Amino acid sequence: MTSSIRLTPFDAQGSFRPTGGDVRRLAIRGAGVTVFSSGLSLIIQIVATTVLARVLSPKDFGLVAIVTTFSLLLTNFGLNGLTEAVLQREEMNDALASNLFWIMLGGGTLLTLAFAAAGSLFARFYHDPTVQIVTVALSPTILLTSLSVIHLALLRRAMRFSVVSANDVVAKLFSVITSIALGFAGWGYWALIIGVISTSLITGLGAVYLCRWTPGRPRPAPGMASVLYFAANTYARFSVNYFARNIDNFLVGWQFGANALGFYKKAYDLFALSASQLTAPLSNVAVAGLSRSTPRSPEFRRNLLGAISVTAFVGMALSGEFTLIGKDLIRLLLGPNWGAAGEIFTFFGPGIGIMLVYITQGWIHLSIGKADRWLRWGIVEVVVTCSLFFLALPYGPVGIAVAWTVSFWILSIPAFWYAGKPIDFGVGPIIECVWRFILASLLAASVSAFLMSKMPSLELAQGVSAAATRLAIVSVVFTTLYLAAVVALYRGFAPLYQIAKLLREMLPSRRAAASMAPAEAPLVAVGAGGPLVSILIPAHNAQEWIADTLRSALAQTWQNKEIIVVDDGSSDRTAEIVRQFALQGVRIVSQNNEGASAARNHAFSLSRGEFIQWLDADDLLAPNKIAVQMQAASQFPRNRTLLSSAWGKFMYRYYRAEFSPSDLWCDLSPVEWLLRKMGQNLYMQTATWLVSRDLAEAAGPWDTRLLGDDDGEYFCRVLMASEGVHFVPEAKVCYRGPGLAFRSLSYIGRSNQKRDAHWLSMQLHIKYLRSLEDSERARTACLRYLQTSLIYFYPEEIGIIAQADQLARELGGELVSPRLSWKYAWMKSMFGWDIAKRGQLFLLSIKWWGKRYWDKTLFRLDNLGTRTAWPPHAIVRDPTQRS
Repeated sequence: MTSSIRLTPFDAQGSFRPTGGDVRRLAIRGAGVTVFSSGLSLIIQIVATTVLARVLSPKDFGLVAIVTTFSLLLTNFGLNGLTEAVLQREEMNDALASNLFWIMLGGGTLLTLAFAAAGSLFARFYHDPTVQIVTVALSPTILLTSLSVIHLALLRRAMRFSVVSANDVVAKLFSVITSIALGFAGWGYWALIIGVISTSLITGLGAVYLCRWTPGRPRPAPGMASVLYFAANTYARFSVNYFARNIDNFLVGWQFGANALGFYKKAYDLFALSASQLTAPLSNVAVAGLSRSTPRSPEFRRNLLGAISVTAFVGMALSGEFTLIGKDLIRLLLGPNWGAAGEIFTFFGPGIGIMLVYITQGWIHLSIGKADRWLRWGIVEVVVTCSLFFLALPYGPVGIAVAWTVSFWILSIPAFWYAGKPIDFGVGPIIECVWRFILASLLAASVSAFLMSKMPSLELAQGVSAAATRLAIVSVVFTTLYLAAVVALYRGFAPLYQIAKLLREMLPSRRAAASMAPAEAPLVAVGAGGPLVSILIPAHNAQEWIADTLRSALAQTWQNKEIIVVDDGSSDRTAEIVRQFALQGVRIVSQNNEGASAARNHAFSLSRGEFIQWLDADDLLAPNKIAVQMQAASQFPRNRTLLSSAWGKFMYRYYRAEFSPSDLWCDLSPVEWLLRKMGQNLYMQTATWLVSRDLAEAAGPWDTRLLGDDDGEYFCRVLMASEGVHFVPEAKVCYRGPGLAFRSLSYIGRSNQKRDAHWLSMQLHIKYLRSLEDSERARTACLRYLQTSLIYFYPEEIGIIAQADQLARELGGELVSPRLSWKYAWMKSMFGWDIAKRGQLFLLSIKWWGKRYWDKTLFRLDNLGTRTAWPPHAIVRDPTQRS
């Protein structure tokens, strides 16, 4: 191992370093590495079982199984719960991780001591003093495991699945070699105990080496309570599930003794090995990948169904084949003395495939952050499974095996229905993607069994060679028939192509290594469903509006999108509200109050989309806004065309937004657009634009000096870098404007700082237009622009007025004193300009305050019933019509 594979999880500020590479690709590569390493671990485990079964007695295995039935529950304290919490949480920092580490260390220490002390109770219950010795000896595994939980979780969060898998394989290999050596040396059950301890020790040492992180002292950390709540629900769910999964060991050991438990445990291990070696490691990959998709999106559903389909394909094949070859497989692996285990395993076989499919329902709960619902379902699962166990107990270990198989078939459909209910994900798609594999397995197994019955000499033959021959023949026949049945039921090779494609994507390559190696590498915008669009939202004290804005962003029919919110030092609940959308794929970062332009620059630096959708924290997008503009963008393959849309004003009732077309609502060249904007005092709202990354990078960052009209100046630069504007009338934006104007960044009022910034923006506007065309019409448009805006500075800002006069003379004209409407002209005559302008601002604020609260009242009355959908009652006005 070299230092290049080691992870530094946090930067100098204590923030988690972003994952490098496309998430979907990393998840698929991670799945490939995990499956490969799991397969390798399976081979190692099979070799160990084959060898140890010949040097140790069933009672040795039974004694260790009695104790591990209880110890593994405590060993998984935090390993199941905090791992998922670290993976699923939107933000993770050094303080939070450090606190979790110390909680794990304290909890692991207490549980280790308590478990060791309980050894005498176990010995009395099982009437075997050796049980106490085994209990005390295995108790350190609890503490050893707790030391590495957070380090491993951070590695998985960074999607370093390859190094985590390699660490697991090394630990397993060391453990197996140790156990086999001690077994041949005659150590009996101690060979198994030391093997278990060495696994925890090597895994922990490897995790600390691979994750270059030293926990800090315990200290307050935001989000601690939510992490612990999520982890507690997840571990409680694991505990409930663990109880259901291990009560069989308890019952068999209690009723039939350690020897019978040894036979049963070996049959169960082969049954459960397919789950622990395939779906258990893949759970971390699946949760990490699915958590980064919007739960209701087609992408989420497509990825989930794809994973379930692959699991069903493999699982149902294993189910049919293991049912047929179970006895011979046990005989070959464990030897002739384990025939009872082979008989039990035959009844486990039909449950393997459905068990693998069933386990994936937990991915839904975890990826959408519903660990509490997963816990509640676990209680149902325990009740059903335990009821079946008690009914089957009179029939011995074979009856328990039948109960296991029946439980998965009974619970699967209700489990998926319950898991998918919060995101309206029904069981229909699940059934659709698995039933053909179930039927194919049933047909292939039935035909294979029929063919074997026609060869009685082979079927009844005894000995290892006969078992090996039967196993080989049945495997080839069943696999051939299974693949043929899948092709026939799908009427083509589509599912096989899908499996082959996923396998190719899972295999390592140079591109994969480049995307996975450096965790700090830039993110690449790659994804299904067209180019990635980044929706970037600056927010400051926007608690009243931000939720609606995010819902409109999440509702976009263009699925390949990311949403990034930069909280610009809000003092209200803005950040807290945004974090409630984290499970739906919204990312939030915070900064000190530096202004909207700085927040937008920060958001852009974090984005990875090929197109950028700027969105203010109080505005709304129509559901198809981005989709129809992206469709239009496909007509311009160079990505140098700027896309605009229709926009309407509203206060609260977005469904009554007033869409007033202007002369900018059409296709225009950069020069024509600026001439109309400046000559007619027109503008386009910020969210109307969809900008390619090429244009955004060519234009440069937002100007942080500008406190007003920063969007006007920015889009002038974007426009100059473009080949022109393409107007998309079907795309619509709702701008929460008039009633809130006096609280917005665009409102200048009597702020000297905003006046200076606005004057700078005006100078830049004029400079940009004249750089494109310094004609008579361009100079005339600039003069009109100066005259229209003079009211902002007159008469207080003498310096700016003097500069404006000088600029007007350079343009070939001159400025005249601005005029007030008759409603305020009398105030100027009697009290002067200062009082007149103050009166104007005051009366306008009263007017809009009244309109705002009237509209808010009507909005609340409307919402006593059903809210109107977007935008059936949008009012479109002719630009020449007086309002």
